[in-house]
Amino acid sequence: MRVVLSTVLLLILLVLVTVDCGCPDQNTKLLPWSEADSWPGKQKPGLGSKVSISKGILLDETPPELDSITIQPKGSLVWDTSGDYNLTLKYILIYGRLDIGAEDCLFFMKAHITLVGTRGQYQIDVGGIHEFDEKFIGVAPGGTLEIHAERKLSWSKLTKTVPKLTSANGLIYTHEGSVVSKTNSWKPGMVVYVFDEKTGKSISGEYFYLGNYEPTLSNIDPPRLAQLLNNIQYERVVAVAVYKNMVHPQVDLKPVIKAVEELAYGQETNNSTLRTIANGDAYVLLVQKGHPNLTVEDISRKGDSDSQRAEASLTLLAPKLKFKVISYIDNVNDYRSSVDFRVMNTDAAFPILNLVDDVSTWVPGFKLVLASTDFDLNQAEEATVVSCASCTPNQVQVEMDSRYTHFGEIINNVDERGEVALLTRNVLIEGKMDDNCPPSNGNCDDFHYDTFGGHLKFVKGLANVHIEGVELYHMGQQTEIGHYPVHFHICHDLDDVGNYSNPPFFRYSSIHHSFSRCVTIHGTHGVTVLDNVCYDALGHAYFLEDGGEKRNVFDGNIGLTTRKGKILTSDSQPATFFMTNPKNHLRNNVAAGSEGHGIWYVFPDEPYGPSLGLGFMQMYESEHTPYEEWNNNVAHSNDIDGFFADLKVLPSTDTVGTSEYSPRIRPLDTDSPPAEVKIIKPTLYKNRYHNMWIRGGWITVEQGSFADSANSVAFSGSDEQAQFLKNSVIIGESKNIGEPTLFFDIATNTSIQMPRSIPIETISSMPILGFNFHDGPVYLENVWFSGFKSNAYYQAGAIGFEKYNKNISSAVSSVQNITYDFIDGTEGNRVLDSNSTASGFGYDDRYNGITFRDIDGSVTGYNNTQVVKPAPFYVTSGCYVRPNWQVAICPDTYGKLTLTFEDQHGDTLPTVFAVRDDIPDVQETQVNENPAQFTTVLGGGYSYTLHWKNYVAHSFTIRGDGIEQGMWLRFGVCLPRNAKIDLSSTSPQQLKGMADWVAVTSLQELEVDDIGNKYYWDLTTGLLFFKFLSNDTRDVNETKECLAPGCPNVKIMVLSGDILDGDCTSRAYDTGSYNRTEPIPSRPLQSPALPATASSPGTYGAGAALPFTDRPRIDGQLGYWDSWSRCSKSCDGIQTRRRFCDSPVPQGGGAFCIGNKVETRACNIAPCAVNGAWSAWSSDWGDCLPASECQGYQVRRRKCDSPAPAHNGEFCKGSDEEVRPCRGC
Repeated sequence: MRVVLSTVLLLILLVLVTVDCGCPDQNTKLLPWSEADSWPGKQKPGLGSKVSISKGILLDETPPELDSITIQPKGSLVWDTSGDYNLTLKYILIYGRLDIGAEDCLFFMKAHITLVGTRGQYQIDVGGIHEFDEKFIGVAPGGTLEIHAERKLSWSKLTKTVPKLTSANGLIYTHEGSVVSKTNSWKPGMVVYVFDEKTGKSISGEYFYLGNYEPTLSNIDPPRLAQLLNNIQYERVVAVAVYKNMVHPQVDLKPVIKAVEELAYGQETNNSTLRTIANGDAYVLLVQKGHPNLTVEDISRKGDSDSQRAEASLTLLAPKLKFKVISYIDNVNDYRSSVDFRVMNTDAAFPILNLVDDVSTWVPGFKLVLASTDFDLNQAEEATVVSCASCTPNQVQVEMDSRYTHFGEIINNVDERGEVALLTRNVLIEGKMDDNCPPSNGNCDDFHYDTFGGHLKFVKGLANVHIEGVELYHMGQQTEIGHYPVHFHICHDLDDVGNYSNPPFFRYSSIHHSFSRCVTIHGTHGVTVLDNVCYDALGHAYFLEDGGEKRNVFDGNIGLTTRKGKILTSDSQPATFFMTNPKNHLRNNVAAGSEGHGIWYVFPDEPYGPSLGLGFMQMYESEHTPYEEWNNNVAHSNDIDGFFADLKVLPSTDTVGTSEYSPRIRPLDTDSPPAEVKIIKPTLYKNRYHNMWIRGGWITVEQGSFADSANSVAFSGSDEQAQFLKNSVIIGESKNIGEPTLFFDIATNTSIQMPRSIPIETISSMPILGFNFHDGPVYLENVWFSGFKSNAYYQAGAIGFEKYNKNISSAVSSVQNITYDFIDGTEGNRVLDSNSTASGFGYDDRYNGITFRDIDGSVTGYNNTQVVKPAPFYVTSGCYVRPNWQVAICPDTYGKLTLTFEDQHGDTLPTVFAVRDDIPDVQETQVNENPAQFTTVLGGGYSYTLHWKNYVAHSFTIRGDGIEQGMWLRFGVCLPRNAKIDLSSTSPQQLKGMADWVAVTSLQELEVDDIGNKYYWDLTTGLLFFKFLSNDTRDVNETKECLAPGCPNVKIMVLSGDILDGDCTSRAYDTGSYNRTEPIPSRPLQSPALPATASSPGTYGAGAALPFTDRPRIDGQLGYWDSWSRCSKSCDGIQTRRRFCDSPVPQGGGAFCIGNKVETRACNIAPCAVNGAWSAWSSDWGDCLPASECQGYQVRRRKCDSPAPAHNGEFCKGSDEEVRPCRGC
């Protein structure tokens, strides 16, 4: 009995597993949508129906447009796999489940869901808390959404550069820059070209005045244009485009329109697209005279949009020519309106792309986008896959007019190969858009087009959401917050923490032309976002919303062309990846072009918005939490920075201030040791201002690859912890020259074509700098530099200092094992600094404090040296100045004095200046700065005094940075001579007040102090002297500016006295009391030759960013054959079927599939009828046969044998004889 029971249970279990894991449309209990018996009252849903589904329904037909579908808790809607079916409706609300395929039964047919509606018609919420609003697919509590479409490779990288189309590689003609473009191009109206149909060369081109009224021209140009069109030679190709406008009430266009219709369609049709044209519409036409079947028209209505663009192309296979025409009308800036006419050969028009991966799943008709590989994100270009018999698995042929070069090389371990992303999927969800911006949108002043797309929203309590292989088009709503293409909204824990055995994912999908973001994770944890494409979206694209989101994985996603939005203030500087919480995984992603940043890490003090108070993160927890993972991410072609980690998010969602990021091992424990954050294998290039800007604590960047930016890398500190750059490559200007920049030179009043693109097009003199020292401390180790040669327009240097900077560099920042592939001076600059006298540099009082240490001489040629500003206050007699660097290299060790003020008079801070005792006439001044900082020479050979220009601060602290054993500093500070003071210190001794200090009677006595508790006060001059010292030695692993127990410091409180008595210089130096002679240097330096030290970076840098090395290698396997195609002909035909390398797609560098991907077979094998055709006429006319008197005739013949009729084919039509007259006399 037990055995029987166990068998029964096993059978039940097998059935359950089969139902759960099999193809959902195979469930025999599903009721067909197409049958009336499946519906209440035996009435199928009709036009405008509100459909409620409370049982299993199989969608096996395309119903009429519905109002909506609500799937009740016990209901399900399953897409049938027997055909291609569509839904058009306002919304789908899911309490039950919606299935299109399954994870182990992918959906290979086509499904299309169109979400319709204008804003403000209705509002849907669930339980009063879950607001879905309008035009959505929503998963309510208990709901399940499963969409499992074909798993196409989402994106790949070029392995060969796609060149810009020019006359050198197939461009036959372009209007841009032509004589025609400069002749009467002021005329609004129509531009008409006539091209030779065999060569593609321009026969004529002209602007015709139609779009405004001028008594003479308006009576001349329209009939002249009509006459031109009426007299076009047979077979000629004619291209027409509207320029600015072609409609004016006083201009009679009827003859023009009639001529256009007769040219395009062989007769006046009275229904061509041109007859509907209105003021401001963009319009184009392409036609070959005598072939109306080839005519192509396109029109873009003006409406309320900012601009219109109409485009048409025509390909002639026999001469291998492609013609293209564009009309662009800008309603805001009329001068930007343009037309373009281009002719190219078909080899150039249909290039073959060479890619890293097997792309055999990218089939003809699919849309692609090629990422920009230059500074300009708008150089991304779309293409369409075409059939290619000769392509290998990692090649695809496309139709595209390449206006820009798309780079395809790895340059010295910097992977600048352009990405190619797939937009098309077999399951499409789109929002239907109005032609214009409806007033109900409420944002038409900002967006002159409809931004009310569809959206997908999932809320707390959902049962399951798994989406793969989907295309989302025209989704997202820029009209209000919270309506995005994909939106996990306050779902809390969706992984094992929340008892989800199969956490939600969104993968292998594309989102393009989105009106608000792409993927938003909001108050949700444990979602995987994998291998998706986000193209042309408004606002932050991949978006963590409130700062409480954790344990989410962003892996292998790409974002291209991220544009400014208006939902949040920060959307004005949009980031493709906007990360507001460090406890997430970011790996293998690409941010390929944004109007703001590529990747932006910015944290709030605590989660805000709806996440506030939900316990996701404690106050300041994010500020002290290490990144969960940052590995192998790429950012390029961004208008500001590639990777930006700075600022704070306020509860208002504004991003302001500076980051105070300081990671700890135990984030909420103020006594916790610091934690290291590793940024591994970043590849950042062609980002305008910075490739990388990071503000934070202990951050290490390893195996970084950086190239082509105004400033490749800059670190800024937020605490006492150091930052590191190791094993990396920095290239100033690479062989990826981009689109040469054209700028206007005011000095010469001429336009200058640069030899390459430059980062900041409006600042042609902007210097190119590799690594910029900022504040620090920062340490560079094992970094290879290339491509830093100055030119006539701008300077370049491998190592520099952050420009327009008010922070003195840390005196202990250092470099070691730095290598260069160029000879310093003639082929580039190892270091570069300047000031406001040089173009591209700014002036700041504290900018004089630049410095770093060269540990091993790999930069300066001398080990244990220091780079400083070549100003007298800093330079010693042992230094030498290197002119091309514009800095001094010194054998001394430098530190820093920092004054921090605790009070001030009104709005004005104290102005402090420092004097070096051996050159008292030189003053270094800090104006209205808190803290005020001065770089100083350590070791006792040099000493300093501090004075006040306006008033003496009442309470201030002086700290000495970089002090270590043997490297001490004596200094004096000027105080009122009648002052009463109090002193305290925390290092090197704990001194709580004056009673703890020891007063000495001379400088000599002070200088032999080895404890750090003494002072000398000269009441005659008013100078109070201290000696900052340390008894600890800095070892190679010490990175802080100060050794334990901290920086030597003294707090001075001026309790009384004349605070205007703050300048002691005359009393100190006029009498020679504190003047001293500069010591003789023990190691005077001279300027050495600095050769190239490494021709290549070796193993430094990130190298190839694709394939992903952190993923397992998976070889591709061929999937099932699809259905046989229709027979190609009604007789002697061929059928074709295909299968793809998609079960699985190769991943992680896995092998391509082996085996045939295409099979053919004969069909309709009966021989086709062959119609007869005449041979050529005989050349022999024969004798002149008499007809009458002297008149005769001759005859020649032809045969119906070319070919002869066969298989019931028709005999040749016409006569087999031809006669001509002749004379017989």
